[in-house]
Amino acid sequence: MLKPILQEIIDIEDLQELMRFFHEAAGLSVGIMDNDRHWLVSLGWQDICLKFHRVNPDTRNNCLLSESRVQEYLTSKDYLVYICPNGLVEVAMPLILDQQNLGYFFLGQFFQESPDLDYFRRQAIGHDFDVESYLAAVTRVPIVSQQRIDHLMRFFTRFFDLLMRVGVEKRQRRKAEQEMLEAREQLEVRVKERTRELNQALLEVGDLAAQLSETLHQVEHLAVTDLLTETYNRRKFDEIIDAAQQRDRGEHKTFSLIMFDIDHFKRVNDRFGHSCGDQVLQQLCRLIRGLIRQGDLLIRWGGEEFLVLLPETALAEAAPLAERIRQEVAAMEFTQAGHITISLGVAELHFGDTIDALIRRVDDALYRAKQGGRNRVVLDSYGDDSTGRSATE
Repeated sequence: MLKPILQEIIDIEDLQELMRFFHEAAGLSVGIMDNDRHWLVSLGWQDICLKFHRVNPDTRNNCLLSESRVQEYLTSKDYLVYICPNGLVEVAMPLILDQQNLGYFFLGQFFQESPDLDYFRRQAIGHDFDVESYLAAVTRVPIVSQQRIDHLMRFFTRFFDLLMRVGVEKRQRRKAEQEMLEAREQLEVRVKERTRELNQALLEVGDLAAQLSETLHQVEHLAVTDLLTETYNRRKFDEIIDAAQQRDRGEHKTFSLIMFDIDHFKRVNDRFGHSCGDQVLQQLCRLIRGLIRQGDLLIRWGGEEFLVLLPETALAEAAPLAERIRQEVAAMEFTQAGHITISLGVAELHFGDTIDALIRRVDDALYRAKQGGRNRVVLDSYGDDSTGRSATE
């Protein structure tokens, strides 16, 4: 239950190591238990628990009763501070993903004020513990204020919320990858084989620098890539434009932009569901990547809106490509959704133009394409008093 999902996010050994760092820094025990009451992480439990309470059958039953009651009563995202039947204070917090309770995080054991040694002396006698050893274990239990508990649990609440969100994103990405698996299977085999060879070589040589370089490369790639469609994102667009402006400073090199989005895309999501909508976006991007030229960039601008960056391309060259894209999309049969259409705007960078102005003009051309009935290409009318030219008219 909990363990498989956590392993999608972070290796359990890594999570144990993180919890170990916390335990060594804070001096408090931590534990993570799934809904089947299997302990996946269990660190730093106090001697009074390990050497006494968990050994005696009666006090052990008290521990198990506490765990059972936590599962029964703790169902929201709030945490619970409670005194177990053996007299120690613990904190429990549910781990929730998509409104499903996957397990519990525990923080303990401690006191919130100086312990009543007479009470624990009587408890030691009643359970036939060695009184002196038992009381010595009591004195080693830390005392933690309510304020410190609140601070710690605010941290862990945010920590596990982040962990769960990462889990959702990773599962969604895995689902998208699975849908593309058939088309990419042969390539995936070669990539995985090469990756295994590289990893094995890195392990044998112990080249940590190469490992770090590979990790940084993957992070950089993810930072400029849209995970669903595997197109570039806005950050990549900004990087390319900034680099071009630095490189071509003082001279004008034109390029064109095609901006398009899917007509009535909301209807696809409403009728077939968002999973179908995601599949349409993936199929559309695969089609368009096969139509544009080497060196052209397909960028997901937001939602179902995309840009095609055409370096060193004038408007007269960009218009036929935009029209071809429109026709190919209209002719394609999309899985489950059937036929869809797109509307496109096209604009060229002119001398003295700014990127923001170009974006506004291509966006305006797209707007006119949609206002003109959709499923059409409209060219920017820069320097023209007309309302724009349609490549489909």
